[in-house]
Amino acid sequence: MYGKNAHNAYQTVQVTTTDRGRLLLMMYEGAIKFLRQSKAGLEANDIAKFCRFLSKAQAIIAELMNTLDFEKGGDIARDLDRLYDFMLFYLTEANLNRDPKRIVKVIGLLDTIYSAYKEIIEGQKADATAPEKADAVGEAVRRVQISL
Repeated sequence: MYGKNAHNAYQTVQVTTTDRGRLLLMMYEGAIKFLRQSKAGLEANDIAKFCRFLSKAQAIIAELMNTLDFEKGGDIARDLDRLYDFMLFYLTEANLNRDPKRIVKVIGLLDTIYSAYKEIIEGQKADATAPEKADAVGEAVRRVQISL
């Protein structure tokens, strides 16, 4: 019992002491991880696992959607909002049709956006004069929209 409580305490400290950029990356990592676990559950015909992890991923995507700042984010925030909405719709279809291909598609979309954010966040830590890297997210969003 102690191990589980210690792990939960560690996770709580990690989240509460992490900067906003790293927290954003952790959310993407979690959504991708949960979608992979959901797909594995589906492929193993473990419907409970499939549904449990799909639901967790959907909750993270919904939270990403809810935290968008449309004033500061402008077009990128509006585009991300539409993409998150599409992802949630697509995952609902994946659930209804038990379709692992739709899960894989959403993993790819999340990974593209995650990679752009990671480049920006890590670049800002390495180089404080990296505001032009903010265009990387916009470019990633455009690539995702084109791939749809």
